[in-house]
Amino acid sequence: MQVRQSVTHSSFESKSLHDWIVKAIAKAQITRTPVLFSYSQNWECPNPLLLLASKSDSQQPKFYWEQPNADLILAAAGSVAEISVPNHELGDRFACAKEFIKTHLANAVIVKNPDLDLPEIPIHILGAFSFYRNGNEKTAKQAEIEFPTLLFFIPRWLMRHRQQSCTLTLNQYIQPWDDLDEVLERMENMRSHLQESSQYEAPTVHEVSQIVEVEGSQTWTEIVERALTLIHQGHFEKVVLARALDVLADRDFDPFQILHVLRCEYPECISFLLDCGAGKTFLGATPEVVLQFQARGDRLWLRSDALAGSIQRGKSVQEDQLLGEHLLNSEKDMREHQFVIRSICDRLQSMGAEIDPQVKTSLLKLSNVQHLHTPITAQISDSDWLIALDILQQLHPTAAVGGEPRDLAVCFMQQWEACDRGWYAAPIGWLNGNGEGTFGVGIRAGYIQGDRARIFAGAGIVANSQVENEQSETTIKFAALLKALGAI
Repeated sequence: MQVRQSVTHSSFESKSLHDWIVKAIAKAQITRTPVLFSYSQNWECPNPLLLLASKSDSQQPKFYWEQPNADLILAAAGSVAEISVPNHELGDRFACAKEFIKTHLANAVIVKNPDLDLPEIPIHILGAFSFYRNGNEKTAKQAEIEFPTLLFFIPRWLMRHRQQSCTLTLNQYIQPWDDLDEVLERMENMRSHLQESSQYEAPTVHEVSQIVEVEGSQTWTEIVERALTLIHQGHFEKVVLARALDVLADRDFDPFQILHVLRCEYPECISFLLDCGAGKTFLGATPEVVLQFQARGDRLWLRSDALAGSIQRGKSVQEDQLLGEHLLNSEKDMREHQFVIRSICDRLQSMGAEIDPQVKTSLLKLSNVQHLHTPITAQISDSDWLIALDILQQLHPTAAVGGEPRDLAVCFMQQWEACDRGWYAAPIGWLNGNGEGTFGVGIRAGYIQGDRARIFAGAGIVANSQVENEQSETTIKFAALLKALGAI
């Protein structure tokens, strides 16, 4: 069954917002159920991150997404509907996400200001899945960074900047007993609040007082040695092992300032921020998309990035070129990269997708590291775009952040890594009622809570990996967050 949001069209000759709210109240009364009402208008916003920082409070869920190669910025706060699945629940979080989307999009009323020279802005759902299906004892022992295994929410307001146009969307649920004037007043109060000049005073600059590696019963290098032994014994071909650092400061970190540094340092990456609304923030700048999709008629267009194999940047143009050529010709790194390509293609094909001809592997150069990169595109025939969540479930985790074979590698990771990953290396992103969305891989990322931050970096371990080289690779990857935190 195809799921689409119920769209009420408006045009330059359409009735006023006043009359659309009257219709929405009437619809709620007839159906005896709340109606999701969404209103969009043109908006001027030169700095979406500043808007989010200045117009949201600590108890609201917040979301920021900046994807330069798609010319897209999303900034959103508040919640009119959300689903949060705790780590200890064992249900299918992807099925829960689909049910949440169906429930809230099926009975929505979408309206635009007559001055908005664009189609109706679809309702956006924002959020993340955890890396593992459910938490473990490590999560329980480290409650200060516990995040739900699924968090999706429909924001109270959303600012969207895309291809030279900027729009504001206000969402609210209209109840059968709602009063017209009260609904209008709520919307006007929100709009007025957002229209007030944005003033945000960043906290006093902090000083990092301590950096501690998170360790369990064994050090990270000992875990790598154990993994290499199992690889040589044929238990699995690859496993991605993450290190974690706790960074402590003399006062609270400012997540918005940290993200601002990341987006400036890594303009090629997707900058993201997701705050649960309880003083816990997950943020980062990821170079990797696990799934981007767009509905086109009865077909769904798909894209997933194969990103594996890394080396540092050179101090000169010549050195940088030599390092890049070394990476492209490295048997170890190319073999690791092929694991990722194969895992993505196999899983897409298992869902019935037709893989487009593969492009040549190239270098993705970031400010402190360069990666082997192969974008994979595909198409699948299905009129229900919600199959995208089934595909996402099938893809995650790819061999870039998990391993091969996946189940054995993930079991080893969950058993031996020093702390639970939470949202690290997991899908984070957005989707909307038009059947389009993007989920990045939550890497180059960390958690912020008060004066503490926990940051992660991982390395892919294969048969000919050298422990010292893998540790150096994670050190290079840590640098992005350490610099943003003011630790280096």
